[in-house]
Amino acid sequence: MIEQIIKKRKITILFFIMLCLVGGLAFLQLPQKEIPAIDPPVAQINTVYPGASAEAVESSLTNPLEESAANVQGIAEVTSVSSPGFSSITLELEEGRSDTNEIWTEIERNINEAARSFPEDAEAPSFSNSTGGQGLAIYQVVLNDNAGLSEVQSYIESWERNFTQLPSITEVGVEGDLERELRFTLDPEALADDSLSAGQVIGAVSGETSTVPPGEWQIDDRNQRVELPGASTAEELEEIIVGADEQGDSLRLSDVGRVEDTLVPPVSSVSHNGEQALSLTFFLAEDASVPAAQEELDPVIEDFEAGLPEGAALEELYTQADLVSELFTGLAFSFALAFLSVFLICAIGLSFSTAAAVGISIPVSLTIAAIVLPFANVGLDQISLIAFIISLGILVDDAIVVNENIDRRLKLGDSPFRAATLGVRQVAVSVIVSTLTVVFTFFPLLLLPGSAGAFIRPLPVVLIAAIIASTIVALTIMPLFRAAQEERALRRQKKRRKSSSPGLLGSWIDKGAELYSTGILKKVVKRPILFSAGGLLLGTAAYALVPFTPVEFFPDTDREEVFIEASLEEGTTLADTKEKAEEIETWLLEQEEIRSVSSYAGTEVPRIFNSGNGGGATGENDMQFLVYIDGSQAAARDVMNTWNNDWSETFSGIVSTRGSIVESGPPIGAPIAVEVSGENMDDILQTAEQIEQILAEAEGVQETEADANDNLSALSYEVDEEAAAAAGVDKEAISRELLLLGEGVPLGTLQQGSRQVDMRISYNTAGTVSEEDLENIAFSPQAEGPSAEEEPVALSELIAGEEETSFSAVPHIGTERTVTVRAYPGNENVEDIEAAVEAPILEAGEEMPGVNVSIGGETSERADVFIDIGQIFILVVFLIFIVIAIPFYSLMLPLIVLSAVYLSTAGAILGLFLTQTGLGFMSMMGAVSLAGIVIRNGLVLIDFIEQRLKEGQPVEQAVQEAGRERFRPILLTSLTTAVGLLPIAFGNNPLFQPLGIAIVSGLVFSTLLTLLVVPALYMIKHKVGSRRKKKSLQTAE
Repeated sequence: MIEQIIKKRKITILFFIMLCLVGGLAFLQLPQKEIPAIDPPVAQINTVYPGASAEAVESSLTNPLEESAANVQGIAEVTSVSSPGFSSITLELEEGRSDTNEIWTEIERNINEAARSFPEDAEAPSFSNSTGGQGLAIYQVVLNDNAGLSEVQSYIESWERNFTQLPSITEVGVEGDLERELRFTLDPEALADDSLSAGQVIGAVSGETSTVPPGEWQIDDRNQRVELPGASTAEELEEIIVGADEQGDSLRLSDVGRVEDTLVPPVSSVSHNGEQALSLTFFLAEDASVPAAQEELDPVIEDFEAGLPEGAALEELYTQADLVSELFTGLAFSFALAFLSVFLICAIGLSFSTAAAVGISIPVSLTIAAIVLPFANVGLDQISLIAFIISLGILVDDAIVVNENIDRRLKLGDSPFRAATLGVRQVAVSVIVSTLTVVFTFFPLLLLPGSAGAFIRPLPVVLIAAIIASTIVALTIMPLFRAAQEERALRRQKKRRKSSSPGLLGSWIDKGAELYSTGILKKVVKRPILFSAGGLLLGTAAYALVPFTPVEFFPDTDREEVFIEASLEEGTTLADTKEKAEEIETWLLEQEEIRSVSSYAGTEVPRIFNSGNGGGATGENDMQFLVYIDGSQAAARDVMNTWNNDWSETFSGIVSTRGSIVESGPPIGAPIAVEVSGENMDDILQTAEQIEQILAEAEGVQETEADANDNLSALSYEVDEEAAAAAGVDKEAISRELLLLGEGVPLGTLQQGSRQVDMRISYNTAGTVSEEDLENIAFSPQAEGPSAEEEPVALSELIAGEEETSFSAVPHIGTERTVTVRAYPGNENVEDIEAAVEAPILEAGEEMPGVNVSIGGETSERADVFIDIGQIFILVVFLIFIVIAIPFYSLMLPLIVLSAVYLSTAGAILGLFLTQTGLGFMSMMGAVSLAGIVIRNGLVLIDFIEQRLKEGQPVEQAVQEAGRERFRPILLTSLTTAVGLLPIAFGNNPLFQPLGIAIVSGLVFSTLLTLLVVPALYMIKHKVGSRRKKKSLQTAE
């Protein structure tokens, strides 16, 4: 086949040109993002139950919904939080399910069935299995004293459709806005005077607004649509008849209350640099490219800004496009530097024309590899780009090996055509086997589960595609080019100088090869046990450095965002929280290193930042801050740690604070998390409080928090059963009256033109309730059914209340009540803290019967990922073993080759230790990558030795000749890979630095020792085999 490829070179070149064009077009159309899309198989079920306590929400909503969802096959985990008036359930599917849509459909059906048993006042559950797209940008619409919030909000609402009509924008989030509603406000005294109840008013309003469309009638052989218009404006609703007075005249709603088309009372507030603001967040469509999306959005934003009401200004707070541009510029520079370095290394040992051919094979291979990426759903992000850079040094390996063997055949006197064909044939097996080992090295990474697997997935996809493409190019284009080059030289009557050595340092490499062959290997073949044992012991010693190497699962980025979450006491009103947020914001703006501050009171920082920063459960007592610092003055983590230490002392009333920054990888949870589970909530909270105290007192812990407590202030009312029975009033009527005094009763929605408006009814207590209000609400016999009493009875005569505390939330993990206590250390080692607190924490759990305690957090999740990587590494080793064993039909030779993997991992650990780089996810990826890279060196040596033995050479001569002939390709391939990664290993990208250092150090260490250990182990294997063969022959005689 290779003969035909070389003979039909025009067809071959045309075919590759076609592949390059297709690949180039595919590459240009790849979406560009900062990080890969991580779309976990999760869904959310949210249900509102106005006025209900956390325990009532748990028993009435959460438990039946959890039960209906947990019974569905394919659900991996169910977690929930039942808080006052609200139930939130998160469902996570098992990894790798192909029937995701069917599972979600079944769950939706089950929860709709469960909702039939909900209390009447509970709203229907909402189900969503969309995690939302990546965030594109945040803009702050800043308001000064002349700008009205309502006017600006209406303006934003009118523009939302313009934004979402953009192909790349899937959603626009608005923080700090107020929803519109139709608010029915009733006067209890007027109701009592007219012997009416709120229930009668609610019934009348419902009857007016909940009409069923009459449909169509058939009149005179024609279909006529029948319409029954209802009230739709506040004025029309006030004219609804709600009863009759003593004279029988109609009473209208306006006689006992009023209706307003107004804004919902604020539950959140946003501020930017001390001024009130509305925060706009734009989310990307699934396959959108960040630069293209920003280009689409910019002109629309310009038009939007131009039409803002007077007194409102637009400020760009964050855009992923800037990050992507900066990231791609940096990685493009690293790519160019790596490409130049690889080319220079090739030029050291190859002729300029051959080095150019090897260099050209890089873009050709990468372009062909790009054809696969759209089908694998891989775009251009920092992971795929780093994979391209890693591949640079690996891509030329096959081309170098093929070229070196063609050169060897030419030196032996073969014609250009024969040298090209025979040169390829002789190394084809080792090249293909080494390619398969690299493919099998990276393929198991596609099986890595969870968010870590989704995060790293582009790396193996790009590398596998690029390696396969480079092998095809090396086995076709390289011999074609060399044959054409040598034939052209012959036609020009240029004789090849036998004494010449290609490359800028070709003669020095030849001298090194001769020294290695006749000097070093001569000693190795005489004392193989000494050299093999020495090399393996040296490598083993490097593993002892693991305890002295820092551990960092994902490093910090060099970003300038700092996130601060702070909470006041439970029950704090939004007004007080906003006042405290303003105080903190003022203090922050006075700090020298601060560029801007955005505060979010009662709401959350938009969840668009990598690593899960931003977002989280919030109440009116919570506030979050997005702070941009000047990175030239201080590092984000240092600033965050300083604030964590100072805030609780600097600002009064703050019960908890926590800082975070953008990390390089996917979110993995709190550094330390202790789960306290059981049946009795009081026992759980008591134990959780003890554990939180233990963690707070531990050295190095800056902040602790628990996701539930019993500090929520509540008024508990007891009903006088006898008085209520005498008045003919049941608990449902009393409960409704209490709800009307507070947040009110929802009345559903009303269609107003093209929009749906929520309706709510309440008493005119102006947000505060007094004992007098309870006296003003009266139950009349006519209003509430048969009664022994003739006079109306005041609500205050039927109930008696006292102040107490209740649960802020009832969390579940796996349908079991579980409170999680989290701890956040500063710069202290998490393992050291866990070792110090483990015993007292477990002891606290044992003291409380019926309560279980387990310690987890980042360390636990990190251990799970490391276990997954370890399992993958074992699979990689076995796959490599099988691939090598098949062509050599030996079980010992694969073990000899795999010694390079053992030594490379040792070298990676040594490099991480010497540079004090964190041992974490990316360095582990580097170790796995090394397994496929270093195998080539051992294979090249073993394959050559085996070929010489088949030709009848003595083993000592075969080993030495293999060293001489394979020294150059081993040196060049190792140098190209190592030098190609130097820009990453010593660059300023904190995410990939550990990977670069691991690969470079492991490759250098392994190459040096492989040149000694592999020949030595081969000699031992051969001598042992010869002795056994000799012994068996003697036994046979």
